[in-house]
Amino acid sequence: MLKTLIKIRLQGILLRQTKHSKKSTGTSVGKIVLMVLLFGYVAVVFSMMFGMLFSALVEPLQLMQIEWLYFAIMGIMIIMLCFIGSVFIVQHEIYEAKDNNILLSMPIKNRDILLSRVFVVLILNYVYEILVAGPAGFVYITQVGMEPMQLIAFVFVILTLPLFVLAISCLFSWLLTHIMRHIRMKNLVTLVMFIAFFAVYMYAVSSVEQYIGLLIQNGKSIAQAIEGSVYPLYHMAIAIYDANVLSLLIYLACALIPFGIVMVILSKSFITLATAKPKTRKIEYVEKPMKANSMMVALLQREIKHFTSSAMVMLNAAMGIIMCLIATGALLIYKNDIIMLLGMMPSAINEMLMPVLCIAGIGVGSLNIISASSISLEGDRLWIIKSLPVPVKDILNSKMLMHFLLCVPFGMIFSIVEIIIFQVNILDAIIVIVAPILFTLAIDLLGLVLNLWKPKFDWVNETACVKQSMPVMLTMFISMGLVFVLGGGYFLMDSFLSLNAYVYFVLVVIVIINVFLYYLLMTWGIKRFQEL
Repeated sequence: MLKTLIKIRLQGILLRQTKHSKKSTGTSVGKIVLMVLLFGYVAVVFSMMFGMLFSALVEPLQLMQIEWLYFAIMGIMIIMLCFIGSVFIVQHEIYEAKDNNILLSMPIKNRDILLSRVFVVLILNYVYEILVAGPAGFVYITQVGMEPMQLIAFVFVILTLPLFVLAISCLFSWLLTHIMRHIRMKNLVTLVMFIAFFAVYMYAVSSVEQYIGLLIQNGKSIAQAIEGSVYPLYHMAIAIYDANVLSLLIYLACALIPFGIVMVILSKSFITLATAKPKTRKIEYVEKPMKANSMMVALLQREIKHFTSSAMVMLNAAMGIIMCLIATGALLIYKNDIIMLLGMMPSAINEMLMPVLCIAGIGVGSLNIISASSISLEGDRLWIIKSLPVPVKDILNSKMLMHFLLCVPFGMIFSIVEIIIFQVNILDAIIVIVAPILFTLAIDLLGLVLNLWKPKFDWVNETACVKQSMPVMLTMFISMGLVFVLGGGYFLMDSFLSLNAYVYFVLVVIVIINVFLYYLLMTWGIKRFQEL
């Protein structure tokens, strides 16, 4: 039965990723090609980043005669990346899956249901692991070399380390799910936790060069700390470096035994957690004067409540808001360093400040794709809003306003912090604030038009609307592409336009695009919505 469940889950994932709709049995070649290109791009970027990192570590660690620390660092990076990348997916796949009640009503062992879900997450962990272990192994083999026994130990570590990480992720998700049952605003808590994890990850990535310098300076003390306190990690590194069989067995015991214990604990409590309902607080009715809102306010409140009802939807569709918060925090933290660096810059570079700040605000805002899934999120409930005595233009305007009102305030905070730190003049400050607002409106209108063109109503999970639909992917690629086009377009016009004049020209073009897209939305968009 376990084999059958795993097969069904893998087929379901592949089918959701490649099929056109629920009714179709074939696969979309274009979507497969697009996914391959996207994953290939991510793999190349991560492989190059980790490859350069490990290349910088090999020689210093050899000179200090603590070469085993190379593999310990590799293990730490794998554990961090796999944990951050899978902890929320474990919670979603195991405890909050839509088909839990159906499977639990069948004569299937809880252990088999649990392991089938865990297996899917384990595959994801192997993908994360290979992004780190692949470059690390390649660099070591090409620059130092590996004996056959070292290679065998390396393979054993690669196969078993994700099990240890999965045990940690499952245990953390188990505790998180148990806590969430007693919290009313669980989506907000999940969002805050994700932002915290993501901020830590971004800080670690941005500080890699600093950490390498500290590692080279304090390599021996760090090695002693790992050897004395992180016992399993030390034996994992020694097992690969010295091809030590005893250390390999100790590491395998430390990796596999916790995984087995966690699986036993989860299988025994799986029914309780998978079927538990969140606690609701009884509120005594108190008579209050009835407050009537305008039709647009009511529609806007409906859109915002629907969007904020799913943490995964918010995380995927509003990444730009999260990045605005992180970028604003980074500017405030490194304020003194930025001011010092700015003072060392020549005056010619300072003249480029305003366009660079505009591009920064636009780039962060380009990651918001809320409107591109707002029509698709209606799903099979679209008929409800269509049956209301509400003009279609008001419905579309409310979806457009939701994206705009959620994204613009955070973008403005980022722009204002930029203005204060970099001390730009009044005219440039206005441009730094207005440019991201106009660009946000353009992406807002573009996403809504594309979603009307190709809505996705045949989803099973709302997350599919913001991760797998064509309008979302097109909006994301177009918005990110526009950032590069706007940034590089000046070099094609620098012979007859100054930098500031180019910025004004771009703003006029964006305004024209916004007018055209809004006109398209209010004409073709209304007719298209009535046809859905």
